[in-house]
Amino acid sequence: MKLAIVGLLLFPQVVCAGLDRYRALVRADLQPAQRTSIHVTYLGVNGYQFEADNHALLVDPYFTRAGLLPVALQRPLRSDPALVASGLEHVRRKVDAVLVTHGHFDHLLDVPLVMQRTGAKLFTGETAVQLAIAAGAPAASCTPVRAGSLVKIGPWTIRALPSAHDRLFGRVPYSTARSSSAAAPSRPRDWHLGEPLAFLIEASGRRIYIEAGGGRDLLPDVGGRRIDLAIMGVALPDSRKRFAAAVTRLNPRHVLPSHQDNFFAPFARGFSFGPLTDFPDVLRAHQQNLPGELMLLDYFRPWTIP
Repeated sequence: MKLAIVGLLLFPQVVCAGLDRYRALVRADLQPAQRTSIHVTYLGVNGYQFEADNHALLVDPYFTRAGLLPVALQRPLRSDPALVASGLEHVRRKVDAVLVTHGHFDHLLDVPLVMQRTGAKLFTGETAVQLAIAAGAPAASCTPVRAGSLVKIGPWTIRALPSAHDRLFGRVPYSTARSSSAAAPSRPRDWHLGEPLAFLIEASGRRIYIEAGGGRDLLPDVGGRRIDLAIMGVALPDSRKRFAAAVTRLNPRHVLPSHQDNFFAPFARGFSFGPLTDFPDVLRAHQQNLPGELMLLDYFRPWTIP
């Protein structure tokens, strides 16, 4: 897997670096929005803040954005307190919970520090809970969940759903089982995948489905009422191949492709698509009569679900 990630260094960057070409798809509140809905703020990678009834919920918050070369060379990773503090300027001071889709560093590395600074509880798979505790998260605030688990906290009703991780150059990254050692994860490969999850989040009469990506053969099953916002990870080919079928199954009012930015680059450079992403392919797929309005979000610009 190390060689596969090193290969990213040689992979040609996409021609369209940022969102300017797709400005017509970018949504943001132009003025203070109604308080009877859910407000969505994009935090980078697959990170989001959801706000409802003066409460906040986070998914996959990651602000440190380690560089590609240190990751490729398996150098030790540390959550950067200054960068986390900067990211949290866009987040409510008090957070009900953090949901984490899986244990990779670009989803979990900053979570222990985020929990300490916001008072949030953690809900994620067993492996990710073990990693978070080993990295400094308060054990009493960490609850392992599995597909089928139901969590109610604040205004939020949260259902954990089965998910899968895309392959990278033919293999799922860092998917080996974590040992029973309580040692803190250090290098990128120590942040094991664990048990991937998606989440169905309900509050203020709205329903959000969020995943970080997906295997080609696993489609979401949320049942019942229509989804208001489907956040679909499409960073890698496996997710893009299932995108049309997954969106058709969800039948959402709004579709937000996610996990597309170059998370090895600092926020100060602005949004740029990652080297293995292919948003034009996602756009072409959606134009084949898929349900829902396709949209994009820029960093830290809130949008309210209508």
